[in-house]
Amino acid sequence: MTADNGAGAAGEVIPAGEPGVPIRAETLAAFEAMIVDVPEAGGEAFESILGSIIRGNDVLDLDAPWRSAGLEELVNVPIVVLAIRKMPSDYQGGLPWFLVVDYADAGTGELSTFTTGAVSVVAQLVKAWAMGALPLACTLRQSERPSRAGYYPQHLEIARRQPARAGA
Repeated sequence: MTADNGAGAAGEVIPAGEPGVPIRAETLAAFEAMIVDVPEAGGEAFESILGSIIRGNDVLDLDAPWRSAGLEELVNVPIVVLAIRKMPSDYQGGLPWFLVVDYADAGTGELSTFTTGAVSVVAQLVKAWAMGALPLACTLRQSERPSRAGYYPQHLEIARRQPARAGA
């Protein structure tokens, strides 16, 4: 999968990540090599999203998989990421992909799905997938202070105890 982002010569920076924070073309190419084997978000992703809607208990749950604020509801909540799938993103200033993420609430076991284009979260999950580290127990963390561009950077804090892997 190649992004049509105008990346060119070695050392050239491209506008990916938080607006105004460029990423070197070599770094994006290394990420692209890692994400190439992540499954595409086709019918299974839509089925996960549909399942998430069906399991909703409140009218506000109806758009949860697409709300960026929906992911903010998971800040400081321990989860277990079960599966990821990629979809192309046309969001300017971000990575050329976003992820559809199936997860379970670590406390209740409740299954759900969210989408994310947060650069650090996407990078961490793609690397975990490439390492064969799913399911992945983690907690979404968010900066208390916004960046200069007004964003609240997010990342996953990886739990020190991980769930047993299937077939392990």
